[in-house]
Amino acid sequence: MAVKSLRILIAAAAAAVPLLGQGCSGSSDSGTGPATPVIARAATASGDGQTAQVGTALPNPIRVSVTLSGAPDVGMTVTWAAAGTGASVSPITSITDANGIATTTWTLGSTAGAQSATATLAGATGSPVTFGATASAAPVPLIAKTASASGDAQTGAVTSVLAAPLRVLVTLSGVPQQGDTVAWAAVGTGASVSPLKSVTDASGIATTTWTLGQTAGAQSATATLAGASGSPVSFSATATAGAATQLSLVSGNGQSAPTGAGFASPLTVKVADQFGNGVAGDTVAWASVLGLVSAAPTKSASGATGLAQASLLAGGSAGKDTITATVTGLTGSPVRFTASVVQLPLTDSVTVGSGISFTSRRNGTSNPAVDTIGVGGTITWVWAGGDHGVGSTGSPSFTGQTVSQSSGTFAVTFAVAGTYTYDCIVHGTAMTGRIVVR
Repeated sequence: MAVKSLRILIAAAAAAVPLLGQGCSGSSDSGTGPATPVIARAATASGDGQTAQVGTALPNPIRVSVTLSGAPDVGMTVTWAAAGTGASVSPITSITDANGIATTTWTLGSTAGAQSATATLAGATGSPVTFGATASAAPVPLIAKTASASGDAQTGAVTSVLAAPLRVLVTLSGVPQQGDTVAWAAVGTGASVSPLKSVTDASGIATTTWTLGQTAGAQSATATLAGASGSPVSFSATATAGAATQLSLVSGNGQSAPTGAGFASPLTVKVADQFGNGVAGDTVAWASVLGLVSAAPTKSASGATGLAQASLLAGGSAGKDTITATVTGLTGSPVRFTASVVQLPLTDSVTVGSGISFTSRRNGTSNPAVDTIGVGGTITWVWAGGDHGVGSTGSPSFTGQTVSQSSGTFAVTFAVAGTYTYDCIVHGTAMTGRIVVR
């Protein structure tokens, strides 16, 4: 009887113990395990999709919500990160509040365009959460000539200070910028600016003065602001020559010409300032010392490049002459040229043949044979072989042959100045010559 009672007690106790895995705390009746937190962008005002300038904080914080079984999950630690050079978040970690919301501030990186940040909760569904933002480029200053009185396109004498200063305006998004340093520079020997650097004033204006260089003509200067749009700004000026100080020989010296003939090249001098820039409008007087040549005109004005010229004509007497070019008061004045007048020969001869050729016996020219003689001089053709004849062509003309010959000579005296041409009456233009009579 006692044994039977013990068995009944044991069976009752066993019935009172629950089966393993049934009705335990923290478990679901279905056996699916514990609930998992869910992280997502906050339903409102998440801070996603904002735009701001590179390197600046977004105007609104970025926010995530954490829930557990649909209810706010309080006290969870969310880790934040921002991608890109210079990008950051603050704080790096934040705790969900009573509404399950965690928050941070995102400062954009230095590269314009799309940027991203993340919110991470270890073990949470939806982690990491990604946020996007657009970084706009930072505005840059604009440097330009002032709308009025910029000092551009002035004219002044070489090495002079231009009457008006150079001025630039610096703005940022249309607003004048004070305190920006502008660097100035001028191009050319002797050119300068003062000061080399100037700071923009309350109106955004920076100023300098420009001293022109030593070379007449177009000159330039610049205004530079590092990193600014429109930099460097270029200015132009025209430098005029200074007062005339010197006279120099340019060309035409040492020529020679036959009596009564013009010289091949004009005599040329240059009127210049102390830096060699040509000076216009000064009168140069030309004169022959011995009178063997004559200059025309006897006075000529220097042109835009400072050059003045005169032509020479040889007289009737041979010899060497000196011609002076004078501008009173200038260094180097008078400039002296030499010119030689050569007496033309009164006789010359041409070889005829032995082939089909006329050849000057004085200078070797052939087909055409070219000879120069004085008025009243005589040309003699000497046959070397072959059947040929001398026939005048062109105007003026001379009396030539009508019948060819194969030996001997033929002579013509020229009493009138001019250029006479001839060819062979047998061979035509295959044999030619020219006689210049002066």
